[in-house]
Amino acid sequence: MRATERSNFSRHTGSGAARAHPGVDGIMNIAILGLTATSYGSLTYLKNFLPHLAQLDRSNHFELFLPADHAGELDVRQPNFRVHAHRWAPKSGSLRVLWEQFALPWILRAQRVDAVYTTHNMAILLSPTPSIILVQNVEPFFAGQFPNALHLRARLWLLRMMTELSLRRSHRIFALSEWEKEFLVERFHLPPDKIIVTYPGVTEGFHPPALGSAAALREHLGLEPPYILSVSRLAGYGNLLNLAKAYASLVKSGKVTLPLVIPGGAWDAQYMGRVKKLLMVEGCADRVKFLGYVPHQHMPLLFGHATCFVFPSLLESCGTVLIEALACGSPVLCCRRRPMSDICGDAAVLFEGEDPGDIANRMLEVLSDAPLREALSRRAVARATQFSWQQGAEKVRRVLEQLAPSARAKSQGAETIPPGRRI
Repeated sequence: MRATERSNFSRHTGSGAARAHPGVDGIMNIAILGLTATSYGSLTYLKNFLPHLAQLDRSNHFELFLPADHAGELDVRQPNFRVHAHRWAPKSGSLRVLWEQFALPWILRAQRVDAVYTTHNMAILLSPTPSIILVQNVEPFFAGQFPNALHLRARLWLLRMMTELSLRRSHRIFALSEWEKEFLVERFHLPPDKIIVTYPGVTEGFHPPALGSAAALREHLGLEPPYILSVSRLAGYGNLLNLAKAYASLVKSGKVTLPLVIPGGAWDAQYMGRVKKLLMVEGCADRVKFLGYVPHQHMPLLFGHATCFVFPSLLESCGTVLIEALACGSPVLCCRRRPMSDICGDAAVLFEGEDPGDIANRMLEVLSDAPLREALSRRAVARATQFSWQQGAEKVRRVLEQLAPSARAKSQGAETIPPGRRI
């Protein structure tokens, strides 16, 4: 039976069993930090990574520091995993960074932690134990190339500075794609063996739609196929403005009548204002359905019933939604840039993301060719099988084992992580 413990700094859920002392009996006490897991990609990563890690490791102890709003859905319910849900931890990005960097090290000392894994770019620079990080966001290094509101520019500057310091401070770094690893090595002159690539996998429940599931789509989201779907960050690098220009040209020419469906909240309201103004000026605002927030469990319905899925983003560490779309058998179109083209292989039609004319041409090519859509759908499902959450969890576990006090005593340098058989 699980017990609940309380203290003056957090709420714990866990087995209530005595915690291991660092370095005793070969058992480690490991902190996993996911306090920023509130956005689509970060939340999806932890929802999938933590259960797979729990299946692999039932001996080491894990302290999970999670946002209070999502602690219940992220708790893996295993005796050697304990959740700390900081209800009073700052929600403001800059204040949360200060809290993590100056308050959390004391908590880690109190928990007698042997290693820290942070899943949001930033190491705990004053951590008393070795740190590894997952770099989920490369946007800060390209912020000058895309339009951003003033408050977002300040946030991205802070994240860039903290990420740069963390890359130097961390013992190991996880990247979400081969492209991201190559970028980090070249940009920051890091040793290649310091960075391990771990692609996201396919979330359970993401598969081609069952017969009759269109009724559930109508019930939950009020949508009726057919439609064009686009899921991307609603900000400058998400490139929705060029997609809107492409779609408007197809509608005005009478070549496309399907509605364009866009879920998600506006990350940059100023940028989205430009998008909506363009659609209104072009006379096709009524053809575009902005759904707002859509629960993750309803996304397979959206992907699976789309006539095609257009991913216009110009910049991604990986692009988890691409893997999800592939798994659901969506005919995919995406930007001819890495890592998007690496992820999709031959299971997507590629376009020049900064050329609305090329986006429009490629969309028309897919929409007017049913055999091509069927072929893309088959390739998509096959391609998605190459991505595995299990492989990623295994890589993280191996690195954590190399950070054990006994392993560090034997060698100052950990062995290179053997490459996985799958992406």
